[in-house]
Order: sequence, then C-alpha cells, then structure tokens
Amino acid sequence: MNGHFQSSSKTARRGDETEAENDSFTGGWRAPEANQIENMAVEKAMVLWNISNCPIPDGHDPLMVVQRTQAAVEKSGYVRRNGEISITAIGDKLTEVPGEDVMRRLSSIGIALKNADEYQMDLYDWADENPPPGTMMVIDGHEQLGWLAGTLSELEDKGFRILKQWDWAALFSDEQETTTTSLVVNSSVKSPWFCEVCFVAAPSLEDFTTHLKSVKHAYGEWDRHASKNNVDRTDPANLPFGRSNELDLLLNQDMVRRQMLTSGRGCGRRRGPLGPLRPRHTFNLTHSKAS
Repeated sequence: MNGHFQSSSKTARRGDETEAENDSFTGGWRAPEANQIENMAVEKAMVLWNISNCPIPDGHDPLMVVQRTQAAVEKSGYVRRNGEISITAIGDKLTEVPGEDVMRRLSSIGIALKNADEYQMDLYDWADENPPPGTMMVIDGHEQLGWLAGTLSELEDKGFRILKQWDWAALFSDEQETTTTSLVVNSSVKSPWFCEVCFVAAPSLEDFTTHLKSVKHAYGEWDRHASKNNVDRTDPANLPFGRSNELDLLLNQDMVRRQMLTSGRGCGRRRGPLGPLRPRHTFNLTHSKAS
C-alpha cells in the first residue's frame, strides 16, 4: 500500500480497494466533501506518539511536526477542523530523546509528555473517557504496532477509527499540509507531565524534568528493569553501584531487605521472587517535590 498513514485492515476493507491504493492517509476511507464536513458532528481524536522510536529529525521544528500530524488526522476525513485533537509524546528517556529543549517546545504548544515504555492502557483509558465515534492515531515503529494489533482491533470493534503511522520520514515531506487546529491536553493522563515509572504527576515542566533527573527516578528505572528481567537483587554483583552515593544507599537498603526476607530473618519466611518496590498511588509533586 502506498499510504503512509493506514487505518486498520477492517476499516480499509470497507472502502474501494482500488482507490485505497492511491489514498495517502485513509486506508480505504473516502474523505467527505466540504458540505458534508460542515454537517458532521465534531469528533475528538487522540494521538499517541512514541517519540523514542520516532524522534524529531535534526533541523525540524517540533511545531511543524505537530501541525502535520494534526493535518494527517484531519485529512483522514474523521475530524473536522477546530475539533479536539490531543497529542501525547511518550518516551522512556525523555531528557535524552527528545531532550529538554524539545520537551519545552512541545509542552509550550499543548503536547502532553509521559515518561513510559508502553502505552496500551492509555488507549483504553481514552476510550473509556471518550465514547465512540472518535479517532485514535498511534505513531510508532512497525514492530511495536504489530504488538498492539489485538488492542487496536478490539477498539475498532467498539466503534473507534484507528490510524497507524509507521513511515515516520513521510511526515516530513514538503508535500504534506499543515493545520491550525487547536490542541487540548490529553485527559487520559493524570497530568500533562507524568512519569509512569514512579507514578509521579508533576505540576510543571520544570518539576517534571527535575524528577526525571532525580535519584528517586533513577532507582525507579532500575527497579523496573530488574523486575522485568528477574534480576537477583540479593547479589551485590548484579546491582549498579557507583552511580551516586544516594542511589547506592537505596540499592543497599533494598538488597539487605531482600536478603533478610529470603533467608527467613525478616517478618516471616517468604517464598518466590520479591516484587518491585513501587508506590501504590500517584505521587503528586504539587505537595512534595521529587528528591
């Protein structure tokens, strides 16, 4: 298929297959005529953008990227201009990719920023808060979109229209249009600046970046990695000592606690692996700054 943006295969089959080959964005759907658009009810749209896998190329203005992403959603024929289009940029190391300068630029134009390595639940959360009809666009690599195939198919069955973008370079073509549609911050996240690793909702971009560079977050990242990979955290050889005195203290406290529990010297004997040390509730930086 020649299109860079593709709606799901179910959607594509509804349109004429011949015209679908020549349609750049709709994957088979025909964009409505101007008079039809005027009579359409305004539908909300959400864009989830994995900025770690699809970063902004050097020399490109983040605003231009956002405008062209919006234009792609509108060109699909589902969202009328001036409808609500919310965009969330998701990445697992935001202070490195895209970096603080780009984070500041994206935040200034209404883009929500989320530090996370997956976003499946964001799709479900938005669907719960915004009943169909509505449009969801996911910008990510081809492999990652394949992993989400079941989720996207389920959401389409519920009445949502799905757009998938994998040819990231095509978005920067000089032939692409821009738009002036207004943005609203994605309501599916707890905050416009949210760290899923530590469950921290920041009140400002400055607090968010401070948290991402904190010892608390560094420990949270290690905790996530160790849990996913079943690292034996009772063995000091497996721990990333030496990064900072503060992190060494947290790692050592966790190691000793786990050694005591596995040896039976703690509060009762425990069998099996210990889970991650993560807070159960959202930590709101409005009331307490990250260390």
